[in-house]
Amino acid sequence: MSETLVVAALAVALLAWLILRRPGHAQVDTFYDLSDGERQPHKWGYTDTIFEFDGPRSVRVTGSRYPLAGYSMPYFIPFAEEVLGVPITPEEMMTEVPHKTPPTPRVHGDFDASLSQHLDDDQISTEDNDRLVHSHGQLSVDEIYRLLYLGALGRIVDRVVFPESEADVRHIVHTAIAHGVCLVPYGGGTNVSGALSLPENEERVIVSVDMRRMNNILLLDDENLQATIEAGISGKELERELGALGFTSGHDPDSVELSTLGGWIATNASGMKKNRYGNIEDIVLEATLVTPAGDIETFHATPRNSTGVPPRVWLFGNEGNFGIITKATIKIHPLPAAKEYGSLVFPRFDNGVRFLKRLRQEGGLPASIRLVNNTEFRFGQALKPAPSAIQGVMSKVQKFVLLTLKGFDPLEMAACTIVMEGTQREVAHQKKIIFTLVKAYGGMSGGSHNGQRGYMLTFGIAYIRDFFNQFHIMGETFETSVPWNRIHDVTKAVEKKLQQECATHHIRGIPYLAYRVTQTYHTGVCIYFTMGFSGKGLDKPDATYHQIEAGLRQAILDNGGSLSHHHGIGKIRAGFLSQVQSAASLQVLRETKRAVDPDNIFGARNGALADTAG
Repeated sequence: MSETLVVAALAVALLAWLILRRPGHAQVDTFYDLSDGERQPHKWGYTDTIFEFDGPRSVRVTGSRYPLAGYSMPYFIPFAEEVLGVPITPEEMMTEVPHKTPPTPRVHGDFDASLSQHLDDDQISTEDNDRLVHSHGQLSVDEIYRLLYLGALGRIVDRVVFPESEADVRHIVHTAIAHGVCLVPYGGGTNVSGALSLPENEERVIVSVDMRRMNNILLLDDENLQATIEAGISGKELERELGALGFTSGHDPDSVELSTLGGWIATNASGMKKNRYGNIEDIVLEATLVTPAGDIETFHATPRNSTGVPPRVWLFGNEGNFGIITKATIKIHPLPAAKEYGSLVFPRFDNGVRFLKRLRQEGGLPASIRLVNNTEFRFGQALKPAPSAIQGVMSKVQKFVLLTLKGFDPLEMAACTIVMEGTQREVAHQKKIIFTLVKAYGGMSGGSHNGQRGYMLTFGIAYIRDFFNQFHIMGETFETSVPWNRIHDVTKAVEKKLQQECATHHIRGIPYLAYRVTQTYHTGVCIYFTMGFSGKGLDKPDATYHQIEAGLRQAILDNGGSLSHHHGIGKIRAGFLSQVQSAASLQVLRETKRAVDPDNIFGARNGALADTAG
């Protein structure tokens, strides 16, 4: 071996030793497989993971990517039939219809020729499948259900381009300006607000700009605990790369495996461990937005500054309207030295709400604490495997304690799942406060295993959604932020409105509604709803779903909730904006758009720029 190779090998070995000896270094702990995999072209997730029947009355999750996979679930189908009031059997399953061949892509020879001067052939695609994949997000009813079971979307993109550098992005933008082409940024494709659906009356060539090849860590500053990272990196890639160096971003949304850093910024995202690491606007120090007017950015990220109206205001929640986010400088944290899970059980949801408010006032908040209502609690219980003999005995003992000794009602109980992380001292402090305080609210510990299990169920929900779609079950999630004193007003109003809407539309069976408090704040909480009902027998089930969901959204607004906490506005909520922002505020947004992008090159028309917003 040459002297150069020996020196290089020693340097690599020394770097590895230093990383492993880093104070507080721990192994990356996730509830999803950190390895890459083949993605479903249209449904959620990976091709090796499917929620399917493994018997006439039981289901399982295939593969080994998640802890939820690999075992039979005999209780889930009976639970689903009970709460939905319709049969869930293999005979009831719909067959996916063949996708209609997309229209021939619009031709623009001058644009293509100019684009090819800078990009390689494999960076430009007009293949039907690529175009179809990049023409929708993950709004299950209006996009996935429509594509898989009705056969077609509306407008389809004409090109897909794959930039590999910031220079590529600038070239794409400048070429689009020169030739009057419409651009739509694309990250992980996980959007659930219709932001990736395309305006059907757009006559220009539409180009989807897929950012996922721009996925590198450009700079890691371990002294100042920050890193500059390309915006196309997925959450999985980010945590895998940072974790190998002993760090984490701490941002942990439900879509973390697939969604991207740029997508998080563009939608103003929130993660499950917000209490410790903050929402995306707290995590990002600075970012670069390439627009038709030039690059919008601030040089030299610093902890805080006062330099007038910061340009970064146009980054968060821009939903692809102003330009393309190419990179961001974010805060990073050493991997926590300690991580523990816990769970709490309360006799009623209200007890849990009062506990959460007191916990926030007392301090000692864990990285994540989520309170689920009774329906969601039973949903989680239904996903358990059949117990062994010993587990069966333990289950009976637990039920005796809860139902007989403590007097809990199985149809009223609520539960919290908890993730505590930090130093050993921090975790010990959190445990002491949480498990002492819970007694004052009639609650009790449910054990660390149930806490761990509740956290990992998050990564199975979208797969289950796609499973139910096969039975005409129209299901999706929606969220809101609510002041502490309006939590019950909002949940009760949504429950009442859902019952009324389903009766009006002659919905078969029973509507399903579950909700959980996922994040807490000084002044209130985020409530995350899951809603579903049978669309069987309806003339236009997808349209009916959106009519009902709009009614629920109005009920939320009428009772003091926000239009969105972290999903964003996109197209499906744009019509409500005039209720939450003044006319002058909306006009400022539109005038800014005209200044930054006078030719509407970024023409996805989301939020205040959607057709329905005026």
